[in-house]
Amino acid sequence: MKPTRSFSDDKQTTEDPALAARFNRVLEQTVEAMEEGGIRYIFIGGIASGGLGRPRSTHDIDLFVVPEEAELALRALAKKGFRIEKTDPSWLYKGFKEEILVDVIFKSKGEIYLDSEMYQRMITAEFHGKRLRLVAPEDLVIIKAVAHGELTPSHWHDALALLSYENIDWNYLIKRARRAPRRVLSLLLYAQSNDIWVPNSVIHELYSGIFENIGKARLTQVMPVVQPLPGQPQSTEKRPSSQRQQEYAVPHLRQRLAEDSRTNELDIQIEQQGNRILLRGEVSGKGRRDAVELIAKEVCPDVFIVNHIRVIDFDEPAETEDVS
Repeated sequence: MKPTRSFSDDKQTTEDPALAARFNRVLEQTVEAMEEGGIRYIFIGGIASGGLGRPRSTHDIDLFVVPEEAELALRALAKKGFRIEKTDPSWLYKGFKEEILVDVIFKSKGEIYLDSEMYQRMITAEFHGKRLRLVAPEDLVIIKAVAHGELTPSHWHDALALLSYENIDWNYLIKRARRAPRRVLSLLLYAQSNDIWVPNSVIHELYSGIFENIGKARLTQVMPVVQPLPGQPQSTEKRPSSQRQQEYAVPHLRQRLAEDSRTNELDIQIEQQGNRILLRGEVSGKGRRDAVELIAKEVCPDVFIVNHIRVIDFDEPAETEDVS
């Protein structure tokens, strides 16, 4: 975990004193709920953007939690008097208090989850006398770059501000950018065009990671494989190492889960940890859960599969609970 930081006074949540007072009360109660419930969480959204990047106002609170603890987080808020709502069982719950919204997010756009590595990299910061857990700037850059769209242009500029204001761990950014390499590469190139310092080596490494295999594939197509004549020794060229094969296991498995008629799943989180692959997410039945695990074993026969996928009844209507 990185050292504790302090927000400067110019990074206020809002310029309206009455709204700021309500916001700070609800923020404090949100932190208390998560701490008392033992929930693994970090702050993303406007609080993290304003604290790590450019000063900006925000009128809601964005919590990022692990999928397995989303229900626990909602119950913890309810115990503090929040009105709670299961908005979308695939990624979002909500809590309301004093007209302040708390988003309980357990999957960000681009299949980004609060995994163990992101949690370990969080930053602890002081905000109006309250210690807050913020997502690391590198992870927030990626979240913002992926979330950017025509209707949400602020995400792009938030990400640029993070590159300007923070001392970025570029090696970690490159590693995490593999979730959305083209979007992150586009952001970094745009940043350079606006005189924001980004090392050329980072641009080169991301570019090579995206397009190197395309070049190799074209070379394979134009260069025939020459078989040895009878009696000649076999080639001593080594096959790709197991480490190289494991590198492509996750994208191959993700594509297979999307295309295989037994699953057709797009939202399964796949996290590789050495010789283990962790499956997380939600599916609509036990049969589909078992099918995901079976396909994972077919694609990755030499890897230990850990299946943490939850079975959810998606036909259940959205539930709203009022807590007095």
